[in-house]
Formats: sequence, structure tokens, C-alpha cells
Amino acid sequence: MKKIYLIFIMTIAPLLGFSQTEIGKDFKYKATYELTYQPDSTDVNSIKSESMILYLGDKISRFSSLGTVVGDSLMKHRDKSNKNMAAFARLRSQIPKTDFDYYIYKGIPENKFSYTQEIVKDNYRVIEDLAIFDWKIQPETKSINGFKSQKATTKFAGRDYTAWFTSEIPILDGPYKFNGLPGLILEISDRKNHYSFVLTEFQKLREPIPFKFTPNDYLLTKRDELLNIYDEYMSNPFAALGRQGITLDFQPGQKEKMMKEHREELKKKNNPIELE
Repeated sequence: MKKIYLIFIMTIAPLLGFSQTEIGKDFKYKATYELTYQPDSTDVNSIKSESMILYLGDKISRFSSLGTVVGDSLMKHRDKSNKNMAAFARLRSQIPKTDFDYYIYKGIPENKFSYTQEIVKDNYRVIEDLAIFDWKIQPETKSINGFKSQKATTKFAGRDYTAWFTSEIPILDGPYKFNGLPGLILEISDRKNHYSFVLTEFQKLREPIPFKFTPNDYLLTKRDELLNIYDEYMSNPFAALGRQGITLDFQPGQKEKMMKEHREELKKKNNPIELE
């Protein structure tokens, strides 16, 4: 996908023979990564960082930013009857900022990526085949957070990557879409260091965290269709909200100021993780 941020959250599709009923599984491990990235390819000073969370279970995983998890929880419990813009802004200020408001589920359904994205009031889902990486395992080793790790290289979506994995954690997974090495990926970065994931913590959960998913909660769509919907929303969020019957109260000039700032910010997001 060319020059479009993957603003997805991943789920399941009945058209692929998957059950329409609620799915229940458990996450048993949690890996926390620090993602350092450069959203503007023309500005080396645009480097930012976020905490990313990878929950792992038996043959399934869920990857997302910390901001997405916190934001979803707060927005679900907000007072939806309050249309005051100041109140809405206060709520938004409690949410860690994120450029990656997606979830990535691996293994749901089997050998598939499952994506979902909420846009205004609608939840969409897209399904892709699990990415297959042509890993080249190298002899170099180093210690990362006390784990002996080994180097591997690959190419993906227009970027050359170097990864470090450990066979001491025999989970064939990693951050984002990366998977398929004989152990958990602890670090991975592209050649230009525009995107770099580094493990900061790995823990076995005291109690498994139940993961439940109801396919009927989502609208099945294709990736291109979802991108069009998202691009339309990003070009004018307030118009998209209005079409869904959502209105917000603004102070004079506030809406125009916010739209100007929004458009200027979009211009700085020209370096997506997937270049092709």
C-alpha cells in the first residue's frame, strides 16, 4: 500500500468460513515495545516515540499502541449526551496521543491477519493473509534485556529490516506484522531507522486475559474501500461526524482553526511504515 498509514484495527471475516458467534481465547504473555519513528521523511527532527503492546496467546496475538487501548476505553465510557466541545477536548486530553490507532490480530482466523477500524460510529473489518517473510538468519548475537538474541534480515513493504530474536522465548511472533522467526522478535528496525521497535518488557501474565470477539459487530469491507472511507474522514472529520448525526458546539472561529491545524499536521505524515 503506497504512502498511506496503516490506520487499521484487525479482526475476523465470516466469508472465510469463520464462526459468526463470539470467539473466546486467552492472552498469556505481554510484550511491551518502544516504537521510535520519523513520520516526516523530510524532517529528521520529527522523530517521535510511542509505547506499543503485544499480547500473546496460543497461536494468536494482538498488537496495538498503548494510546489506542486507553483511548478506546475512555471513549466507550464517555457521556455521549454531552456535545460541548470543551468537555470533549478535556476527555481527549486524557488519552495518550497515538499515530497508530489500529489493532493487529495474528492467527484469527488461522494463517490470517485480521484488521478492524472504527471510523466515527462504524466498525469495519478487513482480512489479509498472514505476511510471509523471507528471513536471512545471521551468525551475530547480542544480549537484549537479559535474553540471548540472534540477528536476522528481511525486506517488507519497501523497506530493508534488521531484526533480533531470541529462541529463549519460543514464540514465532513480533511487533506489527512481523513474525516467522524461531523465537520472539525483541528488536527490529528498517535500514534508515525510520521505524524501530525495541522490547522494553516481557512478562508472563499472572492471570490470562480473556480475549473475546464478535464478528457480527463489524462491517466486512475490502482494504481499498476502507482506505477511501478513512481518507474521506481525515480530509474533513467534522463533516464526517455530521453525516453520522454527531454535532459539536464550537466557539467562534474554533472550528476553522482546528481544521487548519489538522491539515498542517497531515502534511507532516508522509513516511508510512509500509511504502508499497
